[in-house]
Amino acid sequence: MANDKLKPICTLNELHETRFLIRQISYKKQPISAIIFAFDDCSYAYVNHCMHMHRPLNCEQDAIFDETGKYLRCSMHGFIFDPKTGECQSPVCYGQSLQALRLEEIDGILYFSEKHLTLID
Repeated sequence: MANDKLKPICTLNELHETRFLIRQISYKKQPISAIIFAFDDCSYAYVNHCMHMHRPLNCEQDAIFDETGKYLRCSMHGFIFDPKTGECQSPVCYGQSLQALRLEEIDGILYFSEKHLTLID
């Protein structure tokens, strides 16, 4: 059973039926969005914010993956990121990482388990 500190996002079935989800959150008291997606049968979440220009990954297109489906991609300048680690693979920001958000799965439901995160309705 989920405790009060967990914030429900979606069911695993819902996540696997879509390419990605966007949720509006307050993280460390800042209103931003989070991207949630499945990759290689695991669930991941990151603050939806490219470190290069401080824009959402999907700011220019309704997509977060590159054409190959192997990398997350910022639609503004094409920077790519490892979906499992969030680490940038592009030269300008190489080695910098997207801010990962902790997830927990309980009985087929995904939850944010971040201390400083609030879902915004």
